[in-house]
Amino acid sequence: MAKWGEGDPRWIVEERPDAKNVNNWHWSESDASGWSKIKLKELLVGLEFKGTEGACKTIEVVSCKGEASANNRKGKLIFFYEWQINLKWTGSCNPPNSTVDCDDESKEYSGEIEIPNLSEENDIDDVDIIVTAKKSSREANKLKELAHKIAPKIVREQLSLYLESMREEFSKGLIFPKTGDDQPNNITTSRQSSMGPNLDTPAAQSSPSPIGCRIYTARITLTDTFMAPVEELYDCLTVQQRVEAYTRNAAVVESVKGGSYSIMNGQITGEFVELARPSRIVMKWREKIWPENHHSKVTIEIQQEPTHSKLILTQTEVPEAELERTKQGWKRHIFSSLKYTFGFGVAPL
Repeated sequence: MAKWGEGDPRWIVEERPDAKNVNNWHWSESDASGWSKIKLKELLVGLEFKGTEGACKTIEVVSCKGEASANNRKGKLIFFYEWQINLKWTGSCNPPNSTVDCDDESKEYSGEIEIPNLSEENDIDDVDIIVTAKKSSREANKLKELAHKIAPKIVREQLSLYLESMREEFSKGLIFPKTGDDQPNNITTSRQSSMGPNLDTPAAQSSPSPIGCRIYTARITLTDTFMAPVEELYDCLTVQQRVEAYTRNAAVVESVKGGSYSIMNGQITGEFVELARPSRIVMKWREKIWPENHHSKVTIEIQQEPTHSKLILTQTEVPEAELERTKQGWKRHIFSSLKYTFGFGVAPL
């Protein structure tokens, strides 16, 4: 048997609590669907929404369709989940001496709250909360509007608790500590590995790669068009105030060769390697949850077309496990946000 430091590190058996899946190299998966349905019911039934109009309360999970799983790959815990949830609410108007005029305050009204897109692809603040009433009347509509104003914040808070509970519950058996380790490293959800701030959980902590684990990397190539001159698009990528505008977070952007770059509350950091205004940007780029000290290389070329600017992005040395999340992060948190914030999104004719 190979000794530590010799041979292929994937097959080395250390002295450790569990001799299988050494260094957490191999893919392992645990079904979290059944547990999730119970937890979601626990968190979403009994929520109250009160106001001058009256009061509503969720009383039942009408349907909960979807699945969830926890996966360990190379020492990193990744969660996949996708749920469509319907809740039933009931409510009644305030008494006659309230400031709201209700014809029948003793009557109970009902409706549903739909959560159609709870998944790792969406930040919690982007999850839709749709409130409907079973019947159309003045009182029912007042209660529906009450729930529409109050429910989204409360429901999203409960969904955040679901994600935190799932991470805690399913981190116990998938990542095995090595000798001398008290806690597993690199526990994260799939959504945390995308670019952009994680709004529903504490920021992910960087931690060293497991000893003996090789980092497999891949390449990203993306092309997009923007209805803006190349100079303006270049400035949006290199001027701190503009970066802060479309990322909606504080940033550090020192747009000189060797200058530092930090966005999304420090989730993305790097250094400018080359700046050739207005057509070329080269920088070192890393995400906080990547293996310690590992950087990718990003090259951005901007070309002026007759009716628009064309941006070509090439990113090399991206950790293979983070490839798709990184790609979607560029599209969503950089390209789409740039178009939305500065009006660069009109498609060329």
